[in-house]
Amino acid sequence: MTHLQPGLSLLLKTALRCLSFLLAFPLLASAAIAGDTAKAEILGFSKDGAYFAFEQYGIQDGSGFPYSEIFVLDVANDRWVKPSPFLLRNQNEDEIEAGGIFDPDALVTAVRSENREKAQQLLQTTRIAGKGLTAGHNPRTELNSDPFRMVVAPRDFFRPGEDELELNLNEYLLTSDTCAGIKIDDTRGFRLTMTYKGQIRVLNEDTSLPESRGCPLAYRVERIVTHFPEDGPPVYAVLIQMDTHGFEGPDRRYLAITGQL
Repeated sequence: MTHLQPGLSLLLKTALRCLSFLLAFPLLASAAIAGDTAKAEILGFSKDGAYFAFEQYGIQDGSGFPYSEIFVLDVANDRWVKPSPFLLRNQNEDEIEAGGIFDPDALVTAVRSENREKAQQLLQTTRIAGKGLTAGHNPRTELNSDPFRMVVAPRDFFRPGEDELELNLNEYLLTSDTCAGIKIDDTRGFRLTMTYKGQIRVLNEDTSLPESRGCPLAYRVERIVTHFPEDGPPVYAVLIQMDTHGFEGPDRRYLAITGQL
């Protein structure tokens, strides 16, 4: 990764890059002012359900830098497995502007490939094998869905009368000294519960905001992935999509909450 070349204006270069992006993709012009929305790829569970991995990637708003972030989690303990997360952002101005053409697809593909190489050893060590069923998916484009509630059958072989799995999310104002210092006072935390087999479990209840979230403004239940290993307890991963304060408007990123059913 390199710094900006001496004598060049970051503001001018950013404006030119954003302009070329909008000219190349005119239908996205109106969406660009709302920040950027990361795409998510589920890398799945290990066969035994001990580990889960996913990636989020895209083009950063404002700078136009392509990025890839790969997270590997210890499922039972719901925490990152070091050296995860792998956070990569291409800030090489010469490479991005090669030939005077801004090709976001090519740039994102390249940074994702490089980041996958960095994460490969850990993905192999944790035996991530693409296991899991997306039991429920609530994309933002599905306008009639409830962003705060999801009810699913946790597995394919589901019969009437069996236990459903229900997720409920409540968000609330929660201040952050860091965010308040830059005049952002409407940051939020969230409480997530799971109802399954007659029990209500609290999966998350924020009392403070982790620095890794930046300045979060809103949340939604985006999807749940389940896995029923042959020799081990069933497991889940819930992806929460959050709006965070960005350069051009709210950016949308993901966080995962994992555990055993």
